[in-house]
Amino acid sequence: MSILKKIRLYRYKSNPYFSKYYSPVEGKSIEEITFCSFDLETTGLDPKKDEIVSVGAVKIKNLKVDLRTEFYRTVKPEKDLKKENILIHGITQSELQNAPPPEKVIPEFLEYIKGTVLTGYFVSFDISVLSRYTKQMFGIPVLNPFLDLKDIYLLNLRKSYTPVEKIKEKSLEELAKEYGIPVEKRHNALYDSLISALLFTAMAKKHRHTVERMLFKLL
Repeated sequence: MSILKKIRLYRYKSNPYFSKYYSPVEGKSIEEITFCSFDLETTGLDPKKDEIVSVGAVKIKNLKVDLRTEFYRTVKPEKDLKKENILIHGITQSELQNAPPPEKVIPEFLEYIKGTVLTGYFVSFDISVLSRYTKQMFGIPVLNPFLDLKDIYLLNLRKSYTPVEKIKEKSLEELAKEYGIPVEKRHNALYDSLISALLFTAMAKKHRHTVERMLFKLL
C-alpha cells in the first residue's frame, strides 16, 4: 500500500463510521481475497450530481463467482427520471415509486462490501458516485481498494509489448466477447456486475501476474 493511501485511511480513522464500514482486506493470495464486482445504474453520467437508481453486486471467492451472495436494490432518486435515462437502464418511474431511499440502501451496501476488493468495468465512476453519497451521510468516501477491468486489460497489453497504436479501451461487451463471456443484455446493475465478475475471474486466471502486481500496490 502506498504512503498516500495509508495517509488517506489514517485521515478517516477518527470518524465514528470508519470501523463500521471499513476493514482491511484479508488474505494474501488471489484465492484468499474476497472480491466484489458491482455496478450502479444512475440518472446520468455526471458523478457530481446524478443519482443512483439501482445497485447490483456479486462476490468472488476463491476466484469463483458466488451467486448466493448477489445483491440488488432499486433506489428512489429525489428527481424524476428523464426519458433518455429510462431507455438506457429500463427502470421506470413507477418501479421506483416504492423503492427505498438512498439512506436505507447505502448503509446496507457498505456493510455488504466491507473487507472486499471492489472490481468492475470503469468502476472508478461508480465509486465516485457512491462516495458522494457516503460523504454526505457519514463523512467518509468509499475506502475499499479497487481494480478496474479496463486497467487490467490495458496494463496487460502494455506488458505484452503491444504497439501503442493497437492499444485502445474496449467496451464491456467487447471485453466479454474477447474472453468468451456471453452478453445477452446490458445496463441492468445486477447483470452487469455478473458479467464483470465473470470477466474478472477470467482475467485473473489468464493474467495472474498482472493482477497480482496491481494488488500488491493496492494492499
